[in-house]
Amino acid sequence: MTYYINVKDTNIKEFLQIINSLRNLGIIESFNSTKNLVRDGEPLDEGTLLDILENSKEEIKDAKLFTMDEVKNQIASWKKK
Repeated sequence: MTYYINVKDTNIKEFLQIINSLRNLGIIESFNSTKNLVRDGEPLDEGTLLDILENSKEEIKDAKLFTMDEVKNQIASWKKK
């Protein structure tokens, strides 16, 4: 399953330490920064786009998704913090 996490620029070092620890424990399979995928103003190459779409299709097929209500509830929860 894929998650997208927005990390404050001031906390990147700490976040990467946590992610690396989780990867070493076998909890996280892999991780990438969106900066590695595409930057503002740069075109997205066809291969990357097709990989993203294929991964998304597989996650949907495997029921690794959230309903709109679940997303709205999660956002509301974040706003309360």
